[in-house]
Amino acid sequence: MQTDTPTVSEVIHEAVAMTDPDGHDDAIAEMLEVFEDDDRPAQGVEDLPEVFGSTARGLDPEGDSPGARVTAAVASFLATQPEGGDDRQATLRVAVRTAYGDDVPERVAGWLREEGVHI
Repeated sequence: MQTDTPTVSEVIHEAVAMTDPDGHDDAIAEMLEVFEDDDRPAQGVEDLPEVFGSTARGLDPEGDSPGARVTAAVASFLATQPEGGDDRQATLRVAVRTAYGDDVPERVAGWLREEGVHI
């Protein structure tokens, strides 16, 4: 039965497709592995942004993969806004702003700039 409520697996797949479409970031790939079979409704998971964020930090404790942090932010955003933003850049920008407010870590901001996203 198909519903309009995305699963955890669906939002992480969508987030990974936006943040690492070519599959070059190991930490992002590992996030996909962690959640790929999670069929819980994303909106029903308590404190999902913290679940995604702590997973990203656990997979990349040194912070070498700011893309993993962005993936966590995008997946959290898509859990509540399944339609995403107007386009990839808008979705990345809004997701990071939602996750970090005005306190975006410099590595995350740098990653976004490299992707052509201005916050």
